[in-house]
Amino acid sequence: MKILVLGSAAGGGFPQWNCNCTNCAGVRNGTLNAKARTQSSIAVSANGTDWVLINASPDILQQIRSNPSLQPARAIRDSGIAAVMVMDAQIDHTTGLLMLREHRQKLPLYCHRLVREDLSTGNPLFKVLDHYCGIDWQELHLQTAFHVPGLAGLQFEALPLLSNAPPYSPHRDKPQPGDNVGLSVKDEA
Repeated sequence: MKILVLGSAAGGGFPQWNCNCTNCAGVRNGTLNAKARTQSSIAVSANGTDWVLINASPDILQQIRSNPSLQPARAIRDSGIAAVMVMDAQIDHTTGLLMLREHRQKLPLYCHRLVREDLSTGNPLFKVLDHYCGIDWQELHLQTAFHVPGLAGLQFEALPLLSNAPPYSPHRDKPQPGDNVGLSVKDEA
């Protein structure tokens, strides 16, 4: 199994655009020996060519440019991203979906039904994407192993996490299993 850490910073990245704490200011002015980081997202593959993107941060275009294996160039318009999974409906995990709108066919997107609800109503990204590539939604069922077509050799399982839903969710401050999920990935080899 291959895992690319595309970004490891919290929402806003590091340094955060409006933060002048010692760390963020130090990175900007060169007095802190640290690297700037994009917002959290990873990609997972069994073969190094076909990938599932886990969360689509607002920094996704920079992350793809920094990782050529996500752009294998098998055709004039191509991507190594076979599917996208979002673990919650938070803006820093979903805004990058808008950057993937030029996908040639419906974008295979895996998420829990509560996340789909939030991304269809409170933050209607699914409705917006329907005007572009469209979404081929696949429901993440909690604690049920599954496979993603085009990603042979990897088994996935969504695990419930009790964490708050986004501010625009009807579940805000009333977490429900599925608002946020963890992910187990098993290399079947």
